Amino acid sequence: MADQSTSQVGRWVAFALTLIVIGCLFLLAVRTLLPEKSLVKVSTYEPWSEEVLEAARGIPLQDGGRVKPLETYAGYKMLGMRGDRLVKILGKDGEKVKITPTGWMLDALFRPEVAIKLPTFRIDNSDVVELIGMKPKAKRDRYTYDEVAVAREELFRLGGEYEKLQQGEVELDAVQKQTLALARGVREFESFLTYFSFARAGIELRGAGEEGASQYQRTSTVMATAEVIQQVLQEARDSGTAPSAHVQDILQQITDHSNAAKFGPSFLPPADAEQKEWATPGAKIWNVMTRESADPAGAVADIAGMENLVANATRPEGFGEKLMTWREGMEGRAEARGEGEWVGLELSYNKGNWFFRALFMAFLPAALCVVLSWVSPRSMWGRVMAGLVWAGTLSGLVMLVIGITQRSIVMQRPPVGNLYDTIPFITAAAMIVVLIVELITRRRLALLLAPLVGFAGLVMARLYEFGDPNDPMDPLLAVLRSNYWLTIHVLTITFGYGAGLVAAFFGHIYVFLRLFKLDGGDKALRRFLTRVTYGCICFTLLLSLVGTVLGGIWANDSWGRFWGWDPKENGALMIVLWTLFILHARMGGILREWGMNLCAIFLAVIVTFSWWHVNLLGVGLHSYGFSDSKKFAVFLFYGIEGVVLLFGIGYMLVERLGKKSGLSKAAVPGDGVKVEG
Repeated sequence: MADQSTSQVGRWVAFALTLIVIGCLFLLAVRTLLPEKSLVKVSTYEPWSEEVLEAARGIPLQDGGRVKPLETYAGYKMLGMRGDRLVKILGKDGEKVKITPTGWMLDALFRPEVAIKLPTFRIDNSDVVELIGMKPKAKRDRYTYDEVAVAREELFRLGGEYEKLQQGEVELDAVQKQTLALARGVREFESFLTYFSFARAGIELRGAGEEGASQYQRTSTVMATAEVIQQVLQEARDSGTAPSAHVQDILQQITDHSNAAKFGPSFLPPADAEQKEWATPGAKIWNVMTRESADPAGAVADIAGMENLVANATRPEGFGEKLMTWREGMEGRAEARGEGEWVGLELSYNKGNWFFRALFMAFLPAALCVVLSWVSPRSMWGRVMAGLVWAGTLSGLVMLVIGITQRSIVMQRPPVGNLYDTIPFITAAAMIVVLIVELITRRRLALLLAPLVGFAGLVMARLYEFGDPNDPMDPLLAVLRSNYWLTIHVLTITFGYGAGLVAAFFGHIYVFLRLFKLDGGDKALRRFLTRVTYGCICFTLLLSLVGTVLGGIWANDSWGRFWGWDPKENGALMIVLWTLFILHARMGGILREWGMNLCAIFLAVIVTFSWWHVNLLGVGLHSYGFSDSKKFAVFLFYGIEGVVLLFGIGYMLVERLGKKSGLSKAAVPGDGVKVEG
């Protein structure tokens, strides 16, 4: 009875702890989606029609070395500046308005007078606000461009200083890093605000009208006279005189418009198939006016088309149709160059939002059902919860696989090429391994683990995306652009990471069952878990060894050496050596159940070092995903695993000492025990 009571108490303790952990992970995953304490009121805001938004979402542009839809570009720009992908404000009559990334980008490009009033910039540290001379609203809040603009000069001055320090490899503190990030964000946002200034302002011809009044011409109209203007300049140079003030004024305005529209999204595919880079309107204007354009007539037509768009942006009833016509023209030009064929699929991927749906619509409910099933695992209640776990796990896995597949097609490469890519892939791989174990064993323990693996993996992916808001589908570094080696080496080594983590997961289950007496003294269950852990470790060794050798062959092909003691190579070797140690120690009888499972938990630390930590070192040929913001998470994981290992080792030692003490008492003469001398 005492054992049953202890087991029941342990079950409820584990239930409570698991529920707390899942709750914390849930809050951590959605913390960036929480609404502001108070919404900014923009009484002049008019939401874009769905027709306009639908036309704008799929506008192709070139950014980060690939052609992508405006929706993707705007989403990562908003995420980087604001920290999420949704702006909430109070519009006319105090109604709540939700602005998507596409709408936000349209506001910045076509309605800058409205965009500057939107809460665009998230500042997490009030010290940054005070440093640049602003009055903080809260420790963490979002600010409009209007609010930041009052401190613009000081912000850019400090940003320039910190940029130089960073280039000099000086370690910046947290306030300096956030100040630099804010300065970069504000400067980029300004490039959106001024992007179409050439269309809004045109060229002022001072004194050309009646009684000395100014006249205004479209920028494209002045561009059409570029040859005449160049002749005038040449004549002035030949005569040794300066051009007239009138010509100089026009040239200055043209230069200002060109500079204002030189940065930002590149919407214009060049007619020359040999030219890889798409153009911004600023580049088009400059090349025509300097007579460097290979197709001046086409450039003038491009600028005229953008001027028409800006003119129609103030007429909501017809803007969607005009925008769609312009978009179709750009799509046709991109298609003629053999580019942009996957923009439609990327829009489908964005709309599907597969990882978000899998996380909150499948894995989270399934994980909660796992916890609820622990209340009475062998009753009808437990069987119903197990059925719901199967449904949630399989539906989430399907969503995860769909998302990974669509990403691979859009990227035109295997699904692992950077740190972000590896997270959903390893999550899916680990879940598949766990479900295979469940199908083989039919013990329901692996099934209970699967949704927890999926939930934890996608929470990690979401936090990574919000912490490093750069498009992970952009092309890889040149040295990594080998689909053959990415397939046979990176997929193999990544599957090895997944297998190692699964082994560690089962090691955790063993330790927690023993700590909280959830196994009910079932030695068969303990042996089963140890065998599963052993099998996963064997699988880890096989994949890691083969993957490491294949990586060496790739390194020899790319860098001219098979092995160079690079940190990533060392991490892979550590996995191989540690798994070899575990298997040999198990075969030699050095490790038994406790030792096998504790070593499997430490394997998770080694896998994390090889998978993540080596990238944080910032050295070596494999440091493609360096991000200082990830250090805390990695060391936090080390700390948690260290605590688990300490408790596990401590309980193991106490258990062994208790057994030895019991044997000694049983062997005391006079207690009816025969002692052989």
